[in-house]
Amino acid sequence: MKIAAITIRRKPVPGSPIRTNTGNYMFTEAAYRNIAGDISWIGFNFDPDKINAEYDHVIMPAANWIDRGEALDGLVRLLKRIELPITCIGLGAQAASAGADPASLKLSQGAIDLTKILTERCKHISVRGEFTRKVLAHLGCHNTVVTGCPSLYMDLPKDVDAPPSEDLILQGTRYVMSPQYLRKPSLDRTIFSIAGKASMDIIFQSERLEISLFDGSMGDDWAGDATKAGLPELYGKSTAAELEAYLRAHGKVFTSIDDWSGFLKSRAGVIGTRLHGAILALNSGVRATLLAHDSRTHELIDFAKIPTGDPDLLLDAHRNTVRLPDDIDAQVGAFVERREANRVVYAQLLEANGLTYRRSLPDR
Repeated sequence: MKIAAITIRRKPVPGSPIRTNTGNYMFTEAAYRNIAGDISWIGFNFDPDKINAEYDHVIMPAANWIDRGEALDGLVRLLKRIELPITCIGLGAQAASAGADPASLKLSQGAIDLTKILTERCKHISVRGEFTRKVLAHLGCHNTVVTGCPSLYMDLPKDVDAPPSEDLILQGTRYVMSPQYLRKPSLDRTIFSIAGKASMDIIFQSERLEISLFDGSMGDDWAGDATKAGLPELYGKSTAAELEAYLRAHGKVFTSIDDWSGFLKSRAGVIGTRLHGAILALNSGVRATLLAHDSRTHELIDFAKIPTGDPDLLLDAHRNTVRLPDDIDAQVGAFVERREANRVVYAQLLEANGLTYRRSLPDR
């Protein structure tokens, strides 16, 4: 079967800046590895007539696109011209809390139109959790099945060449940086602060200023830009030079899932607000704790039993220390058990849509 994948690229173009949240590589790669067939990348700007003529099926690994800000009009126009079966995997709604009333959400017209076309064109839509299912039902979409994110079902090698260190890795969530960010206390601000003050390793996924040190896009006046944005203060550093030294020693950016997994296995565990960072660790046999902060993280923690805990108990901003929950091993066991049960449902959904799930490890 020839399958066209509406996704980001599996890896960035060599030498180009990283333009996406690197966590997106996790659920994108999962689709390539776990769906049988000849899968080709077509991106988000494709010729529908060419796709109709050359392929048998279209898959669309999705993110939390049902929100107030996603620009989806162009994608909707192209999907309307697709005549092939479409399978959307892992579609999510976005809100501040999973307890939000679906009727109160101010969704973009693009998100509403995408829901409508997927309702019409997909036999069954894979959604991330119960909150998303309720939001789509409010929009008139009822052909949904809760399967979580496809990243949950991507197996990764769990062998470790050497015993891991006792160090934990931090992961925060930030898309923009400005002096205003420093004025409002937040869970993620605490994570970045502890990382810098305690000189802990931290993995970046969407933090543009930090990532620019690693992807070749650092501007001529990075220090000036960082200082103007308040980045040294965020990490508890006196100068941009001090911050740069910390980031180069402890900051990590990955665009290869296997390299990312390999690094995680050298540490004792992961803690933070990054969903795919936590799932990648758990799938690699590494303990991880996801700190819930919005509807997306809440619903996936509930559905997949991803280990979690109270940030006030696990992060100590006064001592600049972090720890995993006392019951982390029991939580990891519950996650693994739930993942295997959910894997059956995910495979059944793909089969019902005319696709075949395969359980596979990457080439070694």
